[in-house]
Amino acid sequence: MPLNATALEPLGAAALPRLLARSAAGAAAGCAAVHGLALVAAPHPGAAGTAALAAACLLCAVHLWRRPGRAGWGLHVVLTTAMLTAHPPAVAHHAATGPAGWAGPVAALLAVVALLLAGVRGCGAVRRPG
Repeated sequence: MPLNATALEPLGAAALPRLLARSAAGAAAGCAAVHGLALVAAPHPGAAGTAALAAACLLCAVHLWRRPGRAGWGLHVVLTTAMLTAHPPAVAHHAATGPAGWAGPVAALLAVVALLLAGVRGCGAVRRPG
């Protein structure tokens, strides 16, 4: 297939914000999946609350993927901050093994990445054209 001039042009001004939103949506969906796997592997008394937050993360991920506006980014930051407050990345909650042991650190890493993406988007590093 021959290359033309259009194929060599940059992706455009909307490409980076869309990439940030979809990356954040992926991180949110990943957090929800990790929490779901941990709940299946090691149910606990607060499982209903964890399941509700995982569902909220999935809704946030869908919103960021489809229409990444201020409301979607705001919800994303609130949920991610709540998750990091409940599960600080540097503190080990227990010495669990299997999925329950790695779920916390993986979810915390995804949450930190998600907040960094929101920070890049929110600090004006990515400006709308015009």
